[in-house]
Amino acid sequence: MHLPTVITLALTTNLTVGLYLYLLYRRKPKDRCFKLWAYSCGSFVLGSALVVLRPYPLPPWLSFFIADSLLLLAPVYVLAGLVQFSRFRYTRKRRQQAIWLLTLALLLMLLSYQHPGLLSLVAAISIGITFCLCAGLLQKSVITEPTFTRTLQGVFISHAIVMFIQATLVLMNWQQLNLHGLPEASIYTLLSHILLTTLTALLLPWLSFLKLERKLTLKSQRDGLTRLANREHFFYQLERYWRQYPTTPAAVMMIDIDFFKRINDTFGHAVGDKAITAVARLLSKQLRSNDIIGRIGGEEYAALLIDIDQQTALKVGQRLCQQVAQQLVWLDEDQVNLTISIGMVHVIPTEHPAMEAVKRADEALYASKQAGRNTVTQASFSTDNRPGDQAIPEPLPYSNTMK
Repeated sequence: MHLPTVITLALTTNLTVGLYLYLLYRRKPKDRCFKLWAYSCGSFVLGSALVVLRPYPLPPWLSFFIADSLLLLAPVYVLAGLVQFSRFRYTRKRRQQAIWLLTLALLLMLLSYQHPGLLSLVAAISIGITFCLCAGLLQKSVITEPTFTRTLQGVFISHAIVMFIQATLVLMNWQQLNLHGLPEASIYTLLSHILLTTLTALLLPWLSFLKLERKLTLKSQRDGLTRLANREHFFYQLERYWRQYPTTPAAVMMIDIDFFKRINDTFGHAVGDKAITAVARLLSKQLRSNDIIGRIGGEEYAALLIDIDQQTALKVGQRLCQQVAQQLVWLDEDQVNLTISIGMVHVIPTEHPAMEAVKRADEALYASKQAGRNTVTQASFSTDNRPGDQAIPEPLPYSNTMK
């Protein structure tokens, strides 16, 4: 393998990918991660070029300190880009710690630039630690494709291992270092470093496609007005729960805004949309994060309360009615008291199909409307006890004393 050819191809690839990432950033300035990754490619290319020029009479601070500093900044920019991409919130204290660690590494490299072996050791350890942090942060990212995540993590971990091996070789061959501050045996680690960096540069643009795919997926699953799950996604989640947790009890709720047509006729459809959004926000706030809520059409919502007993589900329904009724909602320039009606059914998935539960909850919602609205009606699966029959318990009215 002709090493100069490999280096030339690697640097050309990194430069091309860096330009592509920078063009992505110019197209979408809000995605600063692409700019940081472009800087990473540029840092690697410049640092590697200065390393190649070491046989020539250049100042040591340029061919050693600046070169190794640029090679260290390459993974630092990758890490910073992952922070931006993942929307990971660093506290001010963590930012300060990261800056201090980077400053310390650069200071150590500055103090040792006249000793190539020591400089190479500090740079290798610093780069290895940075790639370990990249692999750890990737675990918390928003990437939903597990195969790609594991692949990129594997590249980062492999890169860290290569850097630690290089540091070990420097320590073991301290008296036999070449011009670059490396032992002759480290030619393979150097080659691995170049190839892994190039592979990282090639994988980073895929993150842009995964991010776009994630946005399109979320858009197809969310209601455009309320940002809740849309009808199709809610029923998909409902069926999936039935398959994955067949013995775990749940409650299905159908929820409807009372007298919504009157709001539309009085204030107009724009104000009606505000009412739909306000109720959606209140429902989301009251339900648990693992419960599923969706807007299934017009002013109607559906909710799946996961792993819940019958009495607790009933209390949750009453609390929802209470919270919506107590909340004054600004619609245009007027304050309006909104109320909701709820029909619900408690079910164990193995005993009844999902759509049968939805049907019973919808019948209970109709019973709530017939009973005067602002109520919760609980249905059962007994053929003799459908909502509206006398055997059904009276709809539970909204109570100011409910907690």
